[in-house]
Amino acid sequence: MVHRLKRYGQIADVMVKYGFGIFLDQIDPDSTRRKKLFKKTVKDNRSIYERMRLGLEELGPTAVKFGQMAASRSEALPPELIEELKKLHDSVTPVPFEDLLPVIEEYCGKIDETFEFFERIPVAAASIGQVHRAILKDGTVVAIKIQRPDISETIEMDTIIIENMARRFEKVNPALKAYNLTGLVDDFSKMMKRELDYIAEGKNADIFRRNFKNKPDIKFPKIYWEYSGSKLLMMEYIEGVRADNVEGIKIYGYDPKKYADLGFETYLKMIFEDGFFHIDPHPGNIFVTIDGKLAFIDLGAIAVIRPERRHTFIKLLLSIVDTDVDMIVETFKKLGVRIDDDDLDDIKDNLYYALFDAEGFEISSVDAAGSLKSIPDVLNRYHIQIPGTLMSLLKVIMMVIGLGQTLNPKFNFYDKTRPYLSEVVKMQYFSPQSFKKTSHTLIESIDSIMKLPKIFNRTMNKWAAGKFQIDIVAKDVERLSYTIEKATDKLLMGLVASALVIGASIVMYSADFEYSGWLLYFTIAIYFTAFVIGLAAIIKILFVDSSDKKKY
Repeated sequence: MVHRLKRYGQIADVMVKYGFGIFLDQIDPDSTRRKKLFKKTVKDNRSIYERMRLGLEELGPTAVKFGQMAASRSEALPPELIEELKKLHDSVTPVPFEDLLPVIEEYCGKIDETFEFFERIPVAAASIGQVHRAILKDGTVVAIKIQRPDISETIEMDTIIIENMARRFEKVNPALKAYNLTGLVDDFSKMMKRELDYIAEGKNADIFRRNFKNKPDIKFPKIYWEYSGSKLLMMEYIEGVRADNVEGIKIYGYDPKKYADLGFETYLKMIFEDGFFHIDPHPGNIFVTIDGKLAFIDLGAIAVIRPERRHTFIKLLLSIVDTDVDMIVETFKKLGVRIDDDDLDDIKDNLYYALFDAEGFEISSVDAAGSLKSIPDVLNRYHIQIPGTLMSLLKVIMMVIGLGQTLNPKFNFYDKTRPYLSEVVKMQYFSPQSFKKTSHTLIESIDSIMKLPKIFNRTMNKWAAGKFQIDIVAKDVERLSYTIEKATDKLLMGLVASALVIGASIVMYSADFEYSGWLLYFTIAIYFTAFVIGLAAIIKILFVDSSDKKKY
């Protein structure tokens, strides 16, 4: 509690220093100390957004990380503030090596016994941890990501303080609710819990490596689990140039345009095929290696999309590409976005205005990311809350488009998106998982149909017992019985034929070898059997049943 009160005092001092004492005066009017400090504040000619950024830097790692996260929420904050917050990415002071030594030796043992060389100056420093390069005794070059000492306790305390302040700000100034400060802080809290666990980040890297094992041009670092834990992660060292370094890529002898396409296709696969994607694709986390691969690091921040929602996200992006505002609104509703009926027409008009002029554009002439950004901007204008996964998806696509713009000014977002998503839809409909799901549905349907005679018999017994007061003549009962019986026969024949076709298709689709011998003949026999059953059903419907109907 003492530490928290001290931290409150530090935050108050920084706010007063950068000219935000008025906010303290609003949320804590009885604090005479703050009022005195506020009176001593000298005029600052720097913009309010620059002062906010400088204040976050002075408050330390938690505030810097919060500012970095807020910089990605372009739909909720003023663009001038976003531009200032983006400058926070490279402003973290490294922790002295001596302060990290206890953590290193806890996980790796004595440095002289484990490493041939350990570089004391970090190759990268971030708000949660920093990365050092080292060489193991066997000559393997590794990157060691080490968490800052006591950072988890500091972040936990700061997060509580930020949550309290956000609630107070929204309470004393209702206009701030439009920026959803409490929602922003809640997202930050969840993100920080994930990023503080280096074990989770290592598992993410393993999942990405598995998902892209058949993509030789894509690289994710190998994790050395015998030296890793919740506060230290040892991984394969990846050497290269940042993905936005056009001149560096050319010096390596590669065409930057190749990586514009490759990066975009990689993220489309992550999102729409795997449902497991990296949500922080800024150029500092993506490299082009010496051997020409596109490599990804810093994998703590991820998002997942369940298979049943993936198709909805595909429809959303396709509807954006095709400027189909009706479908955009429909998919929004399926994703849980609540739109007031009174605002519906205005929202559609604004969406159409934002997108209609963009179809077929090239990045060189129109800002693709800006067109996508206009969608959450429109919703925010009507104070409509956007699901976190949807916002992450749009943000990632916008950032990847920005990288594409840097590497290839003629990169065409629509030309790349349409054919890829169409192919993904085909894969989803004809995948083994889809066949498996369809087979389960067929089995359930057949089971339900097989129960129909029993249900019908039970119903007739209840009628016979007088439990139903229905006026119906015997002829009607006979006709009803006949109709149910014939319908059951037709459904059963159709389902059996469908099950045979799907079963044979699953065998053909999932086999990894060429068909020969008995397996080929067996599959042909199944298809022929299904054909005969289907033909028999058609003949029965056209000739047998039509003649029987004359009796009734």
